[in-house]
Amino acid sequence: MRHRCGFPTLIGACLLMVALPLEACSSATPGSQSAGFSGYDWLVVSITHDGEARSIPKRMHVVLQFSPNGQFDANDSVNFHSGTYRATGDGFTVAGMSTTLAGYAGHDPTILLAINAIGSLTNGVHATAKVTGDRLVVGIGSYRLTCLLRGRHSDLPAAIDTGG
Repeated sequence: MRHRCGFPTLIGACLLMVALPLEACSSATPGSQSAGFSGYDWLVVSITHDGEARSIPKRMHVVLQFSPNGQFDANDSVNFHSGTYRATGDGFTVAGMSTTLAGYAGHDPTILLAINAIGSLTNGVHATAKVTGDRLVVGIGSYRLTCLLRGRHSDLPAAIDTGG
């Protein structure tokens, strides 16, 4: 009989653990203040660092991707970064971040800026995020990334363009 009393409590706790994350993910749409970025891919069009703004050419393909299931991916034009994100009241926090380790020996200030800005999204870092229409502004420390909506994010793996 002792085990029967605890079983309904265990079932209730399990249902609650499943229902809360699903509810949090289901209501995100562009235009909402907090998690309006969730479920979408965003093209970074400019990066501001310490008050100095620089346009990011589309050909560099600097992108932030927020999967509806909590997967976070980012491309800084040289390396691909991957981990998870959790939406917060004013943005998101990343965790479990990993990256490819391609080197960059060049001196292009725009590429270096993108590498440093995206690279600042390390484990446990909190970023602010504000969506206005099709625009997302992400703040990470002294960096501000202005992004344009590219479209809905698919949880299906995309083909990687190897340039060949």
